[in-house]
Amino acid sequence: MKAEIKGNILNPLPVALVGALVNGKPNYLVIGYISPFNFGKHVFFSLFKKRYTTVGIHENMTFSVNIPSISLLQETKLCGSKSGRDYDKTSLFDTFFGDLKTAPMIRECPLNMECEVEQIIDYDLNEGIIGKVVKSYADSNTVFDGKLDIRKVQPIIWATCGDFNYYNIGARVDE
Repeated sequence: MKAEIKGNILNPLPVALVGALVNGKPNYLVIGYISPFNFGKHVFFSLFKKRYTTVGIHENMTFSVNIPSISLLQETKLCGSKSGRDYDKTSLFDTFFGDLKTAPMIRECPLNMECEVEQIIDYDLNEGIIGKVVKSYADSNTVFDGKLDIRKVQPIIWATCGDFNYYNIGARVDE
């Protein structure tokens, strides 16, 4: 027998810290629903229009996607609970830039992507942001034989349905 579950049950998903320059200053917010598509050449996420970070995304048409490890849980939770309007998040992280000079990335995150906005979809109180991945970066200790080992990344995983809590990734199940 199956139980009916309301809402989207595609989970778990990685927690992402999306970065943008807002009024010339790096800002980061937590995104729990982010998805790659077009074989990883693009990413998509939804964002409440009133979020402070939307100002920078619209202004520069760039953003970053930073995947924090479980060692950054407290900083991630802080980014998810405080607005950049009221709290300077630049003190939490060492920021760096890649080819796009307006997509701030977090050095402490083991995975980073710099993205150009390709489309913004307007739907009521939210926007759908589609970004083209310009370049991806990974800490060298997470890459073996040119391949990413997600176990070394130790990403924070978000349960999108049910208890809405953070988790970590489990063991590899097939060699």
